[in-house]
Amino acid sequence: RISRISRNVVHSPRVTTMKDEAETAYTRIEAQENGGHKHDVPQASLAAITTNLITAGLGTGILSLPWATAGASLLPSMAMTAAVMALNGATVMIIVSAGEKWKAYDLGALLGNLPGHCSQGVGYFCNTLTWVSVFLCLVGYVDVISDALQQLLAADFAGSATRAIILTISAIAVLPVCFFDQRLLSFSSSLGITINVYMFVLVAALLAQEGAAPGICVAGAGTGLVTLFSTLMQCGIIQMCVLPMYEELKDRNPHRFQRAVIIAFSFLTFLFCAFSGLAYLKYGPGVRSNITKDFPEDSLGNMARVGMAVVVLAVYPIILKSMTAPIQHWEEGRHSGQLWRSRLSTVVIVAASAVGANFAG
Repeated sequence: RISRISRNVVHSPRVTTMKDEAETAYTRIEAQENGGHKHDVPQASLAAITTNLITAGLGTGILSLPWATAGASLLPSMAMTAAVMALNGATVMIIVSAGEKWKAYDLGALLGNLPGHCSQGVGYFCNTLTWVSVFLCLVGYVDVISDALQQLLAADFAGSATRAIILTISAIAVLPVCFFDQRLLSFSSSLGITINVYMFVLVAALLAQEGAAPGICVAGAGTGLVTLFSTLMQCGIIQMCVLPMYEELKDRNPHRFQRAVIIAFSFLTFLFCAFSGLAYLKYGPGVRSNITKDFPEDSLGNMARVGMAVVVLAVYPIILKSMTAPIQHWEEGRHSGQLWRSRLSTVVIVAASAVGANFAG
């Protein structure tokens, strides 16, 4: 009994030391998860993340879906819509699961964990492709906002100075929203979703009032399916945005995020199929590549056109975060959480997209 007591006395400090070391190791791992130091990441609810996922998939691509459906026929377009949305939802979950495993919350950082000596270069290459492709999207978004402002203000674009003024107003309007976290972005996302639902209701009402157009193809096959696939991918590719979203999810884990993905992509599938199908039935094979140009020239149609500016204002900051997230994470790891570089880059990107829209327009 004495020997047993002595053994316990001898080993109890060792157990305490091992416990302290384990707590120290846990603290170190927790710090590494946040890029090398602790910082407070804003937390968004599951509903907020789901709303932002839906909005990220809307954008301006939905405006071309009726035109793409006209080239692919009605039933095959619905089947392809479901397949493409399922494909994108699955790849989103692969990325999120890998991001959780490696505690990486942007694509470049995630690819930096690949085995071999080229992993860092692959991460930089991925970031470069993301910045170029996303920046071109942002240029188009600013152009959409300026077009809506032109109609709202009844401005004449004949002079370059007038266009420059409207583009400047567009950039000033979108800039404050770009500093919102995912929780706050859910409010603007809700407005964007509401506008898209309004366009769906408008098309359904016009179809019920005026009837279907002639020449509708219900089932067929041809090269139009390739165009439809490309258009759907333009809508559904949001993989570069999901890791920054996942980082801010409250009580984050892949299973919890999967619920948001299932709800968001199910909603997008239904909306895309219903909207493009009804618009094709209403306007027929001659439907334009921008459906808003087919809307009536009255207050209802103008509300939808101007409303697209609200949609773009909601999508713009969500897409932009895929560009600034690598800079922010680099700051958090190397500069003790001083985030002025990522904030400055946000201002520069917004200004540059307005300049680019001047040439694109």
